[in-house]
Order: sequence, then C-alpha cells, then structure tokens
Amino acid sequence: MNWYNRLPLALNKNLKPNRNMNHNKIVLILAFLFCVTLQAQKFETHAVKQGETLESIARKYKVTPYAILKLNPEVKNGVKANTIVVIPLSEQRSDPQSGQENMVVDRNQVERFEEHKVKRKETLYSISKEYDVSIEDLKRYNKDLYSRQLNKNEVIQIPVYKKVSVGSLPVKDGLVAHKVAPKEGPWRIAYEHGITVDSLKVLNPDMQEVLKEGDTLWVPFVAGNNKKPVEVDNYNYYTVLPKEGFYRLKVKLGVTQEEIEALNPEVKDGGLKAGMVLKLPKDKMGEMAVSNGQLIEKISLLDSLNYNEKATLALVLPFKLDELDFNDLSTNKTKIEKDKLLSVSLDFYTGALMAIDSAKQIGLSLDVKVFDSGANPSKVSQLTTSGKLNGVNAIIGPVMPNTFNRMASDVRSSNTPIFAPFSNKGLQLYGNVFQTLPPDELLREKMLVYLKKHGVNKNIIIVADAKSAPIKSRLQSLFPGAKVINPIDDKFIRLDEINPFLSSEKDNWVIVETNSIPLLTNITGVVNSAKTKEHQITMLTTLKGSAYDSDNISNMHLSNLNFHFPTVDKLSDVKTSFSKKYESKYGTTPNRYAIRGFDLTMDVILRLGYNKNMDYVSAHVSETEYIENKFDYKKELTGGYYNQALYIVKYDNLEIKEAKNDANLDSNILGSTEN
Repeated sequence: MNWYNRLPLALNKNLKPNRNMNHNKIVLILAFLFCVTLQAQKFETHAVKQGETLESIARKYKVTPYAILKLNPEVKNGVKANTIVVIPLSEQRSDPQSGQENMVVDRNQVERFEEHKVKRKETLYSISKEYDVSIEDLKRYNKDLYSRQLNKNEVIQIPVYKKVSVGSLPVKDGLVAHKVAPKEGPWRIAYEHGITVDSLKVLNPDMQEVLKEGDTLWVPFVAGNNKKPVEVDNYNYYTVLPKEGFYRLKVKLGVTQEEIEALNPEVKDGGLKAGMVLKLPKDKMGEMAVSNGQLIEKISLLDSLNYNEKATLALVLPFKLDELDFNDLSTNKTKIEKDKLLSVSLDFYTGALMAIDSAKQIGLSLDVKVFDSGANPSKVSQLTTSGKLNGVNAIIGPVMPNTFNRMASDVRSSNTPIFAPFSNKGLQLYGNVFQTLPPDELLREKMLVYLKKHGVNKNIIIVADAKSAPIKSRLQSLFPGAKVINPIDDKFIRLDEINPFLSSEKDNWVIVETNSIPLLTNITGVVNSAKTKEHQITMLTTLKGSAYDSDNISNMHLSNLNFHFPTVDKLSDVKTSFSKKYESKYGTTPNRYAIRGFDLTMDVILRLGYNKNMDYVSAHVSETEYIENKFDYKKELTGGYYNQALYIVKYDNLEIKEAKNDANLDSNILGSTEN
C-alpha cells in the first residue's frame, strides 16, 4: 500500500496528484504530511447522547467519520446512546490560549508514592475516588489488601502516576500501548477500555490467551479515570457468547434484563454483543464458577485429557537412602519410625504410587522419575546440575523449604513447574513455584467471611490472648456488639466470667484465638462446662494452630462444642474405594500424608494431561477436588502460585465434617475452565 492510500480521507480528497509534478516530490510531500498528522494526533473519549450520529459527532470534533471508525470499528452500523467512542483530535484542538500540550496520566509509570492514613468508615472505593486511583492499583501496591479489609489508622501507599503529553505515548493507528499488569486477563483489559474481547483480539492478532505481566497490547486511549473500574469484591463479570440473549442469560445465570441494563447502561440501546463483558450482581452466577472475578464454565478434567501426549513427572523426596542399611531391615524400620520426615515422605510416596497406577489405568501416557533429595540443599544442587531433570514437565518436592527453594531456583531458568507438597511457610515463590497448601492468612480470611455471613443474630463472645490482639480487633470490628473475655495473665478464664455473657434466646458463638496449650486446655474445659440445655454454645476459631494437636486438648470437648475451623484438608471415610485398595496393597489404612500423596500427584498428572503448560492450565482450570484435598491456584502479583482452595469444617459426634451451609465455600468437583 502506498503513502497516498494510507492518508486519512480528509487529506486524500485535497491531494489529488498532478501529472506534471515530479513523482519523488509527491512521495516526499505525502510522507511529510502523514508524519505530521501522526505526531500531532491526540485522543479524547465521547459519551454518545441520545439522537447523536456518527456524522454529528465527527462535525463536533472536526474530524471525519472515517477517522472515528478506524478507532471504533464496532460503530460501523451506527452509534448507540450511552456508549463510549474514541475521538482522534488534531493538534489544533489543544488549548491555543495556553500554548501547552495536553497532559495525561500514564498509569504504567509510578513517579512516587504518597502515604494515606485510613480514617473511620473509609473504604477502598472512597480512597480510590479521592486520589483518582483504581481499587485494583490500591491493592497492587498494598498487597495485604488482597486478603483483608482496611483497618482504621493504618497507613497505605498511594501511587502517584507520571504525567506525560499525549503525543509522547506510543501510538499505532490511533491506539495506545497498554502494559499488562499482574493478574490482568483479556476480559479485564477489554472491560476497562470499553471494548469487547473480540475487538481486543482484532487489535492484537498475536495476543496470547494467557497474558503475562509486561506484555504490551494496543488499546483505545481512555483518559484519566474514565476507565471502567473492575470491582471483583462487589461484582462478577461475564463475557457474552455468540447468540446469547437476555433470555438465555436469565436461564444460565439467573439475572434479569433489568439487572443487566442497570449495571451496564450501554446494553439498553446497543443490545448484547458477542465478546461484551458484563458487570453482574455478586449473587447471580447460576451453576458457574468464579475465577478472579470472572464467571467461567465448569468442566471435568477427566473429560478434557489429551491421551496422545506423554508427560514426564519427577518425584523428589527425602528418602535418605545413603543413611539406610539395606542388609539390616530391623534397623531401617526403627529409623523410619523415629525419623518423622522420612516417615512422612514414605507415606506420601505410597499415595503417589496409587495415583500413578490410577492414571495409567485411565489411559494416560506418563513417565515418572523418582529421586532422593536427601535433607540438605547441596544434594539437590547435585541433582539439578546432573541433567537428570532435563525434559521433565513438572516436579513434586522436595519437602523441606530450604531444599525446595534450592531446587526451585535451579530449575527456574527452564521454567519447570515445581510443587511444594507440605510447606506454606518459608517458600520462595518464584514464577515456577506452586505452593499447594493455602497460606495461613487465607485460611483466616475465609473463616472471617464465614463468620460474617453466618454470625448474624448470634450472641458473639470473643476470647483472645495478648498475642492475638490484631485478630481480636478485627473480630470486634466485624461484630461491634461482641462481648470480650481477656484471659487472666494469658493463662486461664473462669466460668463465672463467661456465664453472664451467655444468651438463652440466641445461639452462643464463642470465638477462641490462642495457640497456647495451657490456655486452650482451660478454655475448652470452661466453655464446655458452660454449655447447658438452656445455653447452646458453638466454639470457633479463625486459625487452628498447633496447640490443638496436643493430647491435653479434649476432642470430646471440641465435639460437644461443635468446634468450627478452617483447614487445608478434610477427613475422608475409611470405607472409600481408595482406602480399600490402599489397605489391600499396603496392609494398612492410609493416613493423611498418604492421601495427600494421592490427591496432589493425581491433580498434577491430570493437569499435565490437560495441557503441559501449567500457566495455561492455572488460568483455565478452577477448583479441583479429590479425596481429602482440593486445589485452585492463584498467581501472586510478582511470583508463582498459591493454592486458595480450603475447607470450613466442624466437629460432629467425634467426626470432622465439612460445614456445607455456605454456598460460596462449597467445592466444585474436578474443576472448571474459562471460555
């Protein structure tokens, strides 16, 4: 295509070639005019009003309809009221009086940070409006706000973005470059810029389905805070499929046309379009799952496997083979019984072998390599430098944080996915790391959500020691009318302290926050004594610490108090088919480590069977559940993945059962995938 054909129509019609003019001169003049036009181009957004047409908008901004169509191909059949169109402006429309260029905020460049002290009743929304910063950016630069609410008097960082001239922004045919931020997907970028996902794909034909932080996409320019905010805490978002109308969405999601139009005004006049991202009420999700705010379809991993691709899995566990004497089995047995790490690793391995057998039975092609990591990082380095891990598609292990971190670092250059079997503390969350245990902070946050939802009309009593002051403060904010008992010298409470607080008209919830064995022994005994036919009591905690594993803590008391807590796994029935097969093979019932070995290994194998690219799988597959564990990986802002799937469980007649009275915490069997 020559320069002449690339000019806007407004220039074309006035620059018909003169047959007597030198051809090279024509090319130079046209090239000069084109460059001047490109460099001078600026942008503005226009909210279409009722009765406006493409031609009337073009006349208002003194541009051609063609120029508007270039930036807004979706309006080729006419503009609709309440939609946003991008307008290319000439340099002449800058402020001629000031002689200054139009300046815009470049939200990809943070110039500095300001500190903001949170006031009473302030929310992320109100702060975002005050500083003209999105809620997502507030969380991005205050990472703990992803998992908790604001606290009064805390100080948060407010990004101050660099102001640049519009002309300095990189442009391409009237578009601006957008640098992909952590956790951003195509639907989010399309929504913020007021276009459909299909339009985003047209503008970026080489765009990958799973975006990576730092990728560059071309988008229409949207000035300042005119971007449509994505509020995943308050709404769900859904991408409209081809031929979907209001009736189908009502059947699928339970959302009415009126509800859709109230949150998406552009739909009222323009109608639904394929690829359009809709904001929806949080409770309108039908049978779909939610992944980072987006509604996605549920599927079964077992129905989505590629049986033609062979995967290679490495198990790296601390067997400590160099410390065993294979000529003396009795000595080895004693050593295994005394060595907790070795014992746990062997139990995990037996479960993993069961998963490998199951995978082969369903027809998956799999190579498995097993290595001894020992108990020190140097042995791990010997393994990684030997080349024996070359070509593996995923690694499970090592177990201890120090050896795991060494191996994760060593295989980072090849981006080999590596799964930590047991640890949720002390891990370096490199980009290739999958932390399979949810972090304690997430367990606590999910339990707080549960308490808030189900604590209505309950008589709340909080018992917390001095070390638990932060969580006590949060509980008091959650339940302003709660009664509080401060243990005497952090050692004990008395029955005559709790009795006056009990209600005979409401259910009594006693929320206990301590990890002290003596204090917990006292509290469970006293609270159990306070329970009568007149006073029904349920005991709960936001985090079940190691103190609960002490023999001093009565399981009978916990069961009598219907104790509720968050956990990474749940107990399974010993009569399951897995337990029977395991007992038949190994002569004993499987413990939690063996079951975790099966669950984690099976999950990794099925993910590899779906797609060997674990970044792709994590973006497409939501929650998966097996015998006692479930997995739903979420990517950290600047690192790897952590599992966000967990259970809220309760003691019931000396058994631990899932508390299934909260739909938001129920699990989705065998996963789901995005469209």
